[in-house]
Amino acid sequence: MGTKFGFLAKLNFLQNTASRLLSGINPAVIHNIEKYLALKKVHYLSAVEDIEGDYLEFGVYTGSSFCHSIRCVDKLKKIQPSVNFTRFFGFDSFEGFGDLSEDDIHPFYTNENFETSYESVNKRVRKMVGDMEYVLVKGFFNESLKLGVESYGIKKTRILFVDSDTYSSSIDAFRFVLPTIQEGSYIVLDDFFSYKGSKEKGVAKAFEEFIQEGALSVRRVLDYGMGGCVFVVSKIGKIN
Repeated sequence: MGTKFGFLAKLNFLQNTASRLLSGINPAVIHNIEKYLALKKVHYLSAVEDIEGDYLEFGVYTGSSFCHSIRCVDKLKKIQPSVNFTRFFGFDSFEGFGDLSEDDIHPFYTNENFETSYESVNKRVRKMVGDMEYVLVKGFFNESLKLGVESYGIKKTRILFVDSDTYSSSIDAFRFVLPTIQEGSYIVLDDFFSYKGSKEKGVAKAFEEFIQEGALSVRRVLDYGMGGCVFVVSKIGKIN
């Protein structure tokens, strides 16, 4: 390295400065910035493909990603006017996870870390949404989703963002949205490698069951942040 890159490779203070800067950044900040970039990309990609449908987010928390998606669509209107028909649906208990099964227990996924205020989030969204249509649904998924997509008038999903962390909440979200999935639907998974990378727990397990139940073929588009992944549905097969 030293002979190839010359004296720059020997300037330890530059490397130390970069290391101190990067190591001092809160991981959540890095994750969120990369998540915003990932969402911007999928909104753009689905817009240029003129994919119809709505934006569905499961695990709204403080509403940051939800609001960011609204902004992304607003900026894309000049490129693809049809995105103006996008509706935004956000689902969250706004009370944390509730009672977790043994398989869903995780040291970071606690009610204390993820409880927020529906009223505050709704106020935040309402201030910036403009003339776009949105719905925030309060409730644990096993209750709020049990009537199916028809109860919300959702026919097609353009972008699905699952940030609900645990297997039980994620599988409820996936099964709810499955009838609306189409070729070209983008799926953003925020915690794909949780539970020590296990494929038998969390979002990863729920996503695999979702693919099997829907006879879906998906392609991995990109990774982001501290364990987020984006997929696109490339084909829908016949369900046996």
